[in-house]
Amino acid sequence: MRSAATVRERVAELESIYDDQDPPSSPLEDEQEAVVLRAIEELEWVLEERETPPRH
Repeated sequence: MRSAATVRERVAELESIYDDQDPPSSPLEDEQEAVVLRAIEELEWVLEERETPPRH
């Protein structure tokens, strides 16, 4: 499994690539943009969950 730092670096890299392509130029690209943003949010949520100590 990759470390949180490695995943965060990759997310930052993908966000940079995404920003270079903004704004989308077609309805398909617009739909793909929404999917990518959702995936990034989910990855960030997972990373935050991993870093938060469990509550008992």
